[in-house]
Amino acid sequence: MRIELVNSIADLKTKDVDLAILWGVGEWDEYESTLLLSMPSVPTGNAEIAKKVENLGIERAVRQLPLLGDSSGDVGWRAWHEAARLSYIPNTPSLTIPDSNSRVQAVIDGQGIALWDDLVSLEITNGRLKELTDRKLETSGYHLVFTKKRHSGPMRAIIDRLLTQT
Repeated sequence: MRIELVNSIADLKTKDVDLAILWGVGEWDEYESTLLLSMPSVPTGNAEIAKKVENLGIERAVRQLPLLGDSSGDVGWRAWHEAARLSYIPNTPSLTIPDSNSRVQAVIDGQGIALWDDLVSLEITNGRLKELTDRKLETSGYHLVFTKKRHSGPMRAIIDRLLTQT
């Protein structure tokens, strides 16, 4: 077994990877996926962005400010808008930043709004990031994602073991 960092479903397609743990809302049509850990996510921003959101309201803010997406592009944002019962009609182009560390830093630097879960609890506690609304995307989390092909005995055992841990 080889363990390798992957940031996106595209990595499963371009590398010899049979399974991965990915954050998302579970929309990978070409793969099987099972939620391992539910992690509701919420729009976050730095203090300056939070003031803008306070003045504009979250509905206008998510149309006017850049939305920073993960490796899935805007899948998470579309799901959040649907959960928040808002139309997805951003006026500014979204920016995809697949690397989570770079995306956190981009939000801290004020480059836009990103969906985050408890992964950034320290940044929220120390005030570097702020939750911009109480409207959360409850369906987000970390999923075990694997190919639909027939797996070898050892690989199937690993998948089954991981699935029994949920």
